[in-house]
Amino acid sequence: MEIAKKIGKVIRFSNGGLRYVKAMGVDLRARQIAQVSINLTDFEQTPMHRVFEMVESEARRYGVSIVGSEIVGLVPKRALEMTADFYLQLENFSSSQVLENRLESSLGGIPAETGGNLAALAQPFLEAVAHPSATPGGGSVAALAGALAASLGQMVAGLSRKKKSQFTLIEKLSEELAGLQASARFLTEAIDRDAASYDAVLAAFKLPKETVEDQASRERAIQVATQGAAEVPLSVAQHAAEVYEKLGQLEAISSASMLSDLRVGRLMAAAAARGAMENVAINLDSLTDAAFIDDMRRKMKEVEARLVSPHAPAGRS
Repeated sequence: MEIAKKIGKVIRFSNGGLRYVKAMGVDLRARQIAQVSINLTDFEQTPMHRVFEMVESEARRYGVSIVGSEIVGLVPKRALEMTADFYLQLENFSSSQVLENRLESSLGGIPAETGGNLAALAQPFLEAVAHPSATPGGGSVAALAGALAASLGQMVAGLSRKKKSQFTLIEKLSEELAGLQASARFLTEAIDRDAASYDAVLAAFKLPKETVEDQASRERAIQVATQGAAEVPLSVAQHAAEVYEKLGQLEAISSASMLSDLRVGRLMAAAAARGAMENVAINLDSLTDAAFIDDMRRKMKEVEARLVSPHAPAGRS
């Protein structure tokens, strides 16, 4: 711990260290290691790899090694590109060589740097939902609501880990953060899965029906596609209910100053789960497999029961 404090003192700008760097030593008792916790306020002026190299160099002076590093919260893609360029010693490297950057540019995507205009990030999806077409619809919106809820939980867990008052809970907060990251990924991917599942239903309805055989084949395809269109939103509802529970558990170990963020997240997660189940229900009305319908309705009841847990957000007086 003493070494971590010394390294933090050497590298932070206020003590004559690296520009745009704030740093301090943190004792991770649960893992029996010490951490140099760093806020890097301008990664282009002081790149991540330069900070990492200096920490590693100082650690060697004291005969200790780095066992790992972590990024808390979100990181600009450019910061990782600069780090890769440095360590791989790439010659004449350009960010335009990154596949996702090239695709984003060719498809007219939103640049990573939006100048703080958060509305610009949401506008394309809002316009897609508003467009007079069947997809994306309510199922995709429900999945997005669940992903937003999980993202709020990540923010709370990540910020809580930085607070001295929560240092004894760092390991538990890290576990919660990892779980919420996985939930956010699943729910984000479900935005497209839901739209694709309904597109499959529409495609089945367009199959030929001239002959008896055509009609039977078409009906089977419709039933299979509709079952898929019910299963996707059910999985969204189940994951959203899990996020709802995780955010409730976070209330006990996170900073009290972010309680409203958790409660907003829980309301979003509950809305995501119930909204997704509306999509399940409407698809069940078109199915004929009684066993499948009964099983889905049983699972829906289980989800609903999770949403009325003792951790429900309290009202204000």
